[in-house]
Amino acid sequence: MKIKGYLHLFAGMVMLELGNLSSTLAPFNVGVISDGFVASSQDSGLVVSLELFFAAIGALLFGASKLKGRNLAFLGSFIVSSCYFLGSLVTSVSEIFLIKSVSGFGCGMLIASGHSILASSKEPNRAYAMFTVFASCTGATLVYFSSQWIEQGGYVLFFTNFIFIYLALSLLFLLSRTSDSTSTNEVKNSDNSRFYIFACLILAVLFFEVPSSGIWAFMERFGVEDLGMSVSYVGEVISISIILSLLGPAFVGLVGNRLGRKVPILVCLFLSSFCIYFIFGVATVNTFYFGNITWNIIFTIMVIFILGASADIDPSGKLGSWLNACMLLSASISPAVFGWILLDQSLSEIYPYLMFFLLAAFICIFITKRELEPVDKV
Repeated sequence: MKIKGYLHLFAGMVMLELGNLSSTLAPFNVGVISDGFVASSQDSGLVVSLELFFAAIGALLFGASKLKGRNLAFLGSFIVSSCYFLGSLVTSVSEIFLIKSVSGFGCGMLIASGHSILASSKEPNRAYAMFTVFASCTGATLVYFSSQWIEQGGYVLFFTNFIFIYLALSLLFLLSRTSDSTSTNEVKNSDNSRFYIFACLILAVLFFEVPSSGIWAFMERFGVEDLGMSVSYVGEVISISIILSLLGPAFVGLVGNRLGRKVPILVCLFLSSFCIYFIFGVATVNTFYFGNITWNIIFTIMVIFILGASADIDPSGKLGSWLNACMLLSASISPAVFGWILLDQSLSEIYPYLMFFLLAAFICIFITKRELEPVDKV
């Protein structure tokens, strides 16, 4: 039974990773649409934004429904792989707009299904920590091969190979149980208390993710244009920071529930404000280097603790899906908003406003009571 439980959990990780690939592969989707369909930067960026937006909508809708798990995941994977197939055949940007929007909706189904499994784990902190490691390794591998496929065969080979990836990995869904008996056990607090903690967590994630997504999108431009760094060196810094962010899951796996959740999340938000100050306020090559590394580690730890808390609050995975949707919405909207703001100002000038968002997130977490703590500590 223990082995079956781990296989069930692994199947959920695969579902969640396939659902979030729309975000992981966003830079490559922009590139292949821009080159393969001779689209403008605005059109290629809008295609990716639409896919992320509809992935968020799908996660919101199906996260709140009872239709989750293996069957919904199979349907979502079939929709995404079908969209990749259609994408390899069309030549019009207007057609790819529609195809990627439908693909995003399929990704939302996968996200809702994955969270329904991970959230029902007896140790959600460690479950989401393991998922973070799995997602980082899988994402890094697919990012590497994606660049090779695009160079060799353009968007046709890129889209075609992902048809087989989705179909092949979908076979792992069979490792999951058809239904999750723990999902009916989702009421831990009264309705008023649940609404309060849902609102606090969702607002905290939005307040943190909006500036984070915008900063991430323009981090490379800041290093090159404001600090005079080479593109290759900025890429090296970002790559190292992503690799070292795996220290986050290792830390969470090591400490487990001993530190609780509320205090670590608050500490992460507090340290994030220092990272923003050193990266954009002090703004040197060294602060850019160490600030990025620290930021990514802190971000990973905080997301794991927040998703772990959402799992204890709502073992059905609904809250986890909604928080995931908030992250995707931020990823789809923030770059465009930041791009508009940065037409007249630089990140060095607007970073104090970003810290205001972190303060708002800090307050949202601070005003919670003991709802964020692990079940065995409440």
